[in-house]
Amino acid sequence: MKWIFNIVFFIFGTLLFFSCTNHNEFDLFGEEVCDTTNITWEGTIADILQTNCVVCHGSVTSYNNVRHDSYEAVRVVVDDGRLRGVINHQSGFVPMPYERRQLPFCELLQINIWLDNGAPEN
Repeated sequence: MKWIFNIVFFIFGTLLFFSCTNHNEFDLFGEEVCDTTNITWEGTIADILQTNCVVCHGSVTSYNNVRHDSYEAVRVVVDDGRLRGVINHQSGFVPMPYERRQLPFCELLQINIWLDNGAPEN
């Protein structure tokens, strides 16, 4: 009977030992720590949209007459809720970027914080 206790104790101890890890944010999320301290249109949001959106929603091509190449144009889809809906892949919205993976966690977080703060032009 004592050998059963020893086996159970050994298995439990082994599982406990190997379940403990020391991951940092980079290990867990696969990217560097996300800076959310100074999110601005010019310094943060415009760059994200330029990299991920303007190829399909710019001055040359503007699918569904949606443009992301200026603050004024983006403000239209901010005000009607489409920007938040499409980037967060919410039900009832076409997920964007179209037929690509969702934006990286940090970029989504930065856009959502900017939206939560009223999407200022700063």
